Amino acid sequence: MVWLLLGYLCAHPDAKDTVEGIEHWWLRACGATVSGMDVKGALNDLVARGWLIRRGSLVGRQIYGLNQARRAELQELLESYT
Repeated sequence: MVWLLLGYLCAHPDAKDTVEGIEHWWLRACGATVSGMDVKGALNDLVARGWLIRRGSLVGRQIYGLNQARRAELQELLESYT
């Protein structure tokens, strides 16, 4: 799932969403069958590794998006696997 998330962010580097939005719009839209708990775990892992930034929203939900400081590094990483 981490690779799916990173791939999505490489194609859509300005994308930001909640766990629910990422589950529905980013992952299920590409055919992945995932649970919210799995998505949250993968997102937390990517935050811990510095790939994502997590911010609070006005309604108390967490918003996740690419750490723009690592955008070029992500592009290089994914290109090395294609």
